[in-house]
Amino acid sequence: MSYYTKTRNCELSTLKFIEDSINVDWPGVNIIKSWSARDKVDNPVICVSLDSTDYDRNELGSTTFRDRYVFIIEVFATSEGMRIDLSHYIMNKLNPGWVYYTVEKGSGTSRSLTYTPSGRCRIDAIYSNDRVDLGAMGDEKDKYRQNIVISVTVGCV
Repeated sequence: MSYYTKTRNCELSTLKFIEDSINVDWPGVNIIKSWSARDKVDNPVICVSLDSTDYDRNELGSTTFRDRYVFIIEVFATSEGMRIDLSHYIMNKLNPGWVYYTVEKGSGTSRSLTYTPSGRCRIDAIYSNDRVDLGAMGDEKDKYRQNIVISVTVGCV
């Protein structure tokens, strides 16, 4: 079996949480984790990608760091109302936090993943939650787009 790093586990835990929530409450919304998949699906789409990792000292004088994972969540809706509602829904779902999993990859060529709960992910900061206006030159798929940027920390249960 192969295990992922804490960074990858945070990415997969966040993606799983958003995907599971959307599948229950907003059927028909496509969830992707990279821009390369964007052209393969029709709106509505939510693209969840881990952008970077910031590091803060755990405490004064410490040599250990607390990782903060910066996520970009792009909402591509089919109307202004859906853009507003989906963005609001996502922020309300993420706000109380979600389960952090350690993820184990199956052996061989299997794409199966095993998720074991081992903590909590929480929003540390909201950097932006803005409508993206590309004007008249924008692609039709980008007409109703929202950009959400958050940082996430991982803690114990």
